[in-house]
Amino acid sequence: MTVRAPSLVQAARRMAESLQKETALASIGALGDLTDAAEAKKLALLQFSEACAARRRTPPANEAERAELRRLLAIADENALILEAVSSTLQDLARKIRTAAATLADPGLYAPPGPPAKRFNRHVMAARVNAQV
Repeated sequence: MTVRAPSLVQAARRMAESLQKETALASIGALGDLTDAAEAKKLALLQFSEACAARRRTPPANEAERAELRRLLAIADENALILEAVSSTLQDLARKIRTAAATLADPGLYAPPGPPAKRFNRHVMAARVNAQV
């Protein structure tokens, strides 16, 4: 029993739907749900690849296929833009967290108070970390 590859139009629609779902989840910041969406996209891409391979490099046969492929490309472009924005935002957040953590972990140096003439000629490590942070 051979398994028939889905039609190009069906596969393109499924791929588009999975991309739209992933885009919507990324747009609203539902990062926890993105794993499932990425798995669905992976499956849809596999089916789309099989449908394309079954055609053996023949161009889209009719206007419906061409229209579906144009739609898929537009949706894929939007998906890429949104995921790039999410990635950039997360990288920026990670950078800010690293900076804040490094600042908290490094108490820095301070000089004893007083006029310059009465200061000691050494610095002392600050050992107190604000417990409210």
